[in-house]
Amino acid sequence: MTEVLSMIGHIRDIPRVLKKAYDNKSEYIPQMVEFFKTNDIKKVYFLGSGTSHNASLTMRNMFMDIVKVEACAPEPNVFTYHEKTNPAGVYENNQIAVFGLTQHGDSISTCDAITKAKNDGHLTVGITESVGSPITNIADATVYLLCEREEIGPETRGYSETLFQFYLIAIEVAKALGRISEEEYAKLDNDAKKLIEDMPTVVAETEAWVNKNMDEFLKMEKSAICGYGYNWPTAQEGRLKFFETYARPCTFYEQEEQIHGPLRAYNEKNYVFMIASEGDFELKRCVEIAAYYRRVFTEHVFIATCEDIEVTEKDLKYSVKTNDMLSTIVYVTPYQVLSALLCEAVGIDTKVSPIKDRSVSGHMPRN
Repeated sequence: MTEVLSMIGHIRDIPRVLKKAYDNKSEYIPQMVEFFKTNDIKKVYFLGSGTSHNASLTMRNMFMDIVKVEACAPEPNVFTYHEKTNPAGVYENNQIAVFGLTQHGDSISTCDAITKAKNDGHLTVGITESVGSPITNIADATVYLLCEREEIGPETRGYSETLFQFYLIAIEVAKALGRISEEEYAKLDNDAKKLIEDMPTVVAETEAWVNKNMDEFLKMEKSAICGYGYNWPTAQEGRLKFFETYARPCTFYEQEEQIHGPLRAYNEKNYVFMIASEGDFELKRCVEIAAYYRRVFTEHVFIATCEDIEVTEKDLKYSVKTNDMLSTIVYVTPYQVLSALLCEAVGIDTKVSPIKDRSVSGHMPRN
């Protein structure tokens, strides 16, 4: 019987599954390359709930930028009941592909969305780690994730591996379709291999940062996380990890939006976490806004960055760097690790769900 890892155990295991995803590309890449070469796909949807929704937002950005297709990532119920997939009538139904992401394969909202998409004549793909799960019986095709099953509720390893696996799919599809050059492909592929090498460092440096600031983090009553560009969804996933574990109020914002409205609620008790990723103007603004928060509201401001900016003793500055797309895997790590280690420090067992009846979100039986 496989040992059930703790939450921090799953996070420490992320480098292994990233390497597994890279080493086993032949299990899922050819199918997706053929899918895009055979079908004249002009628009893609990525759908998922919770952590899967946050991953979908990033996957949407990857496919829009690398594969160069129109891409959307609404919540599954929005898609099922409110989305007009082709309002201007510019596409044929079979030029729209809908990907449904549910790690365990049984999310009712995502399965319903894939059913609707299929009934509307769109191409459908289920994304799951669970062989024989309900979504695999609904979608036209299935991409199996190589993250392996997480037995605890707050998903970490699966989120990071999903982003990595679909980054690999995106660059291979783009190469096959001639959307990127050989030189661009080689750079993106090398970035993936380097991230595999660097992830143990990312996890170790994150754990060291959390432990160094643990006394201060344990006093946290409310917090906010902000990011921009590729890492706005990362801030959303970080907020969800806090909600799923440490159970203190937390909000998330696009960086600039955070200074438009919510500041009346801020005081010296607020903890503000900022993701300083690539972007000339936005990176400069991040430094300016952090200084403003520290001067006007609270000393509890924490920046995570791989960039060459001046930081304080409270900030997390990684010794490694990757491209903006893969940085989403790096920058989610502080919130995964912080959630896990805070819970361990106060005696919250993240392997035990506070919800005993999960039938509302996923009661569909497994085959």
